[in-house]
Amino acid sequence: MSEALNLRRVTGADAAYVAEIFLTSRQRAMPWLAQPHTDDETRSWFRDVLVPRGTVVVAEREGDVVGFAEFSDRWLHALYVAPSAQGSGVGSALFEYAMTLQPGGFDLWVFQRNIRALDFYARFGCVEVCRTDGMGNEEHEPDVLLRWSPTR
Repeated sequence: MSEALNLRRVTGADAAYVAEIFLTSRQRAMPWLAQPHTDDETRSWFRDVLVPRGTVVVAEREGDVVGFAEFSDRWLHALYVAPSAQGSGVGSALFEYAMTLQPGGFDLWVFQRNIRALDFYARFGCVEVCRTDGMGNEEHEPDVLLRWSPTR
């Protein structure tokens, strides 16, 4: 895609867009995933908790928020791309940005059944650290702890 991608810190005005990207991309990629919260509860959490933390970076193309990532303290907590923008380099740009901000490496969790995400992170050299039965996450979905390290 030829349109320029801009990465910037999230603002309060972005909260609704970021929440919708989260909800729609999760539903499309993982329709089998349990929903421990209603959509409205999720939107409120993004607006009142996550966005005010200031740990989110959004990807913007032609003035539209098309993806976001949250990272801090050696963790990539979230990386989501709007379904309409998937495959256009947004996820790669966000992941590479996380790499520059956390050059010593970082960890992230991915659901075991989310094969597309596992393949995406493998392309960046993420390696599996361990697998769980999912009892430690809200969805009770088996997951994988991955690690990205620059010393490969």
